Amino acid sequence: MSENKTKNPPMDRKVKALDYFKDWSNYLLVTTVAALGWVSKEVDIFHIPWLRYICIASFGLSIIFAILTLALIPHVSEQITDTVTSIYDVEVEHYYIRKRKKRYHHLRDACFPQHILFLIGILAFAIGTA
Repeated sequence: MSENKTKNPPMDRKVKALDYFKDWSNYLLVTTVAALGWVSKEVDIFHIPWLRYICIASFGLSIIFAILTLALIPHVSEQITDTVTSIYDVEVEHYYIRKRKKRYHHLRDACFPQHILFLIGILAFAIGTA
């Protein structure tokens, strides 16, 4: 019986996980915006100037993916079912208006680049200011 719970958790656990995910995404977005503002303002702290531009670009792109991540969350909550094993497995339908073609997106499509770009920005900052 416990094996079944790990494969397919109850609906309330999935909704709670999505709520935690939303909170985490919000915190990371606010942190990234603050980091972008600070790095953009501080010119003299970088010993390797081109890494400042990498840092700014990474944080800026991370913010874009954070907004896309947060935009997907309501759609995931609408389409989550008992058969889904994880919030990351929910397929969010998206139609292209011009082509009328159906596409599917998952949370990881937006949150993975968000996290990677944030980490690249942190790494660029650490190396550029060391």
